[in-house]
Amino acid sequence: MASNTEFTERQGWTAVIVITLLVVMGVGGGLVGCPHYKVWERKMAGQAELQYQQGARQALIAQAKAEDEAAISRAEAATRRVRGWADAAKLGCADLNRAGDRSCEDQLLRDAATYSIAKEGHEGVIISVGAPVSVAVQPNTPRAPE
Repeated sequence: MASNTEFTERQGWTAVIVITLLVVMGVGGGLVGCPHYKVWERKMAGQAELQYQQGARQALIAQAKAEDEAAISRAEAATRRVRGWADAAKLGCADLNRAGDRSCEDQLLRDAATYSIAKEGHEGVIISVGAPVSVAVQPNTPRAPE
């Protein structure tokens, strides 16, 4: 029976040694692995931030392209509008028996432009309507609250 007790005591010491080694290895692994984990974690956070910034940059680029396209479309529409005014001015002067009169056409173009400005919501008052239309526009006047 003495060997049985020795065997159990030997098993106890072996268990203590194994547990001690596991604790030492766990603490040592933690001391070695913790800085590596922190570096990895920062690297992942940096990559996530980079991807976010790249997405934001792409959104800004897309917005700038859309604004450019809108500005081009507005300019094209304004050009078509002015060409229409020029054609209308020629026809209007012809109706007034002043065909080819450049001063008549210029006056009608100015009137059409100021009327358009007033119509688009700028502060203005229509003074008279006829041939030609006269409009007084005051673009710097603040609007009265409604």
